[in-house]
Amino acid sequence: MTERKPVRVDIFGSDFEDLFRKSGLTLAEYDRLVRMVYEGTAGPTPWSGFLEVLRDRLDANYVTMILRPPSPEHPWQVVFAGEAKPEIAETYNSFFYAVDPFVNLPVGRVMTVEEVVNEEEWLRSAIYQEFLSPLEVRYYLGADLGDGGEPSCRFRVSRAEHSQNFGDAARATCQILLPHIRCAVRLRNQIDVTEAERQLYAGTLERLAVGAVILDKRGKILRSNDAAMEILRQRDGLSVINAGLHAAFGAENRELQGMIEHAISGETSPRPHLVSGMSLTRPSGRPNLGIVVKAAPMTEWSDSAESPAVVVIIRDVEQKSQASQTVLQRLYGLTPAESTLALKLLGGMTVDEASEQLRVSRNTARCQLRAIFAKTGVTRQTELVRLLLSGVAPLA
Repeated sequence: MTERKPVRVDIFGSDFEDLFRKSGLTLAEYDRLVRMVYEGTAGPTPWSGFLEVLRDRLDANYVTMILRPPSPEHPWQVVFAGEAKPEIAETYNSFFYAVDPFVNLPVGRVMTVEEVVNEEEWLRSAIYQEFLSPLEVRYYLGADLGDGGEPSCRFRVSRAEHSQNFGDAARATCQILLPHIRCAVRLRNQIDVTEAERQLYAGTLERLAVGAVILDKRGKILRSNDAAMEILRQRDGLSVINAGLHAAFGAENRELQGMIEHAISGETSPRPHLVSGMSLTRPSGRPNLGIVVKAAPMTEWSDSAESPAVVVIIRDVEQKSQASQTVLQRLYGLTPAESTLALKLLGGMTVDEASEQLRVSRNTARCQLRAIFAKTGVTRQTELVRLLLSGVAPLA
């Protein structure tokens, strides 16, 4: 039988086995660090726990990940482990980054500062004397990570004067972790993009006063937007019981549960997403709630019970779409007083009701309304409301 040769994994041109041996890490320690790199993509301050453990492992005083370099438009985005000294660190953001020679390193390669700049020049430099020395930074090691172009992350490790320069073990430890840090940064970027999109769409629904509830495969509520929470809080026609949605009246509730079950069972169907709707009676006598139930888009690689399965859209005609006064002014050239009146009319008030609430005379309100008509190109109040509702103002 032919003896199988060990598989060798190449990391940035370095042999994995050789790096692992030089790092001095045990398999359990390496596993823990890699796990913390990927777990660190979650949370409000990513990788803080990982950096703290790595700082202890490397006997460093700071371990830093610069995720966005400073610019005239934005401050730097940085995560670090070490003693916080914001009054000193801010000077890097405002000045020293521009003169830092330890930047634009070869992508994916761990280097010490002495490999980039002459040590005597480095120790005489302004950035060392005025920025790093007050932070008790003497020895400096780092790497730039990315997939070409501008690095996606600048990874830096430092030690104090009373310590010693970084040896083979520290360099190998950092080098062996770099591919995982790079992947984790990319994952975090994708998460941030997804969250930004979610907030954008959720904000649009809020401004349109449309409630949205996401249910899992058991019919339990995973998430609700503010508009839906306000409708559910009133318990008038629709409420939450045992973490699920329930209509106020038996026959309507059976129909609603059937629609939800149908959407859940059809969620994995190759057919177009199932959509159904109904009207829910409100015990208070207020206008009915409009309900749309549809299967959530199927995720290809996740099929847990907690996965989104159903989206329930709730429309209360008494909840008015929101529009920004500033946006109305910019879109139609309205004055502040005219845009304020337009918002009152958009909310369902008559001119007389709006004038009373705004504490202006009816003649003044009517003069403002004529000016609004002239600027928007309509001639009647119903046309104005239709224009504002169908335009982009409620979305902004």
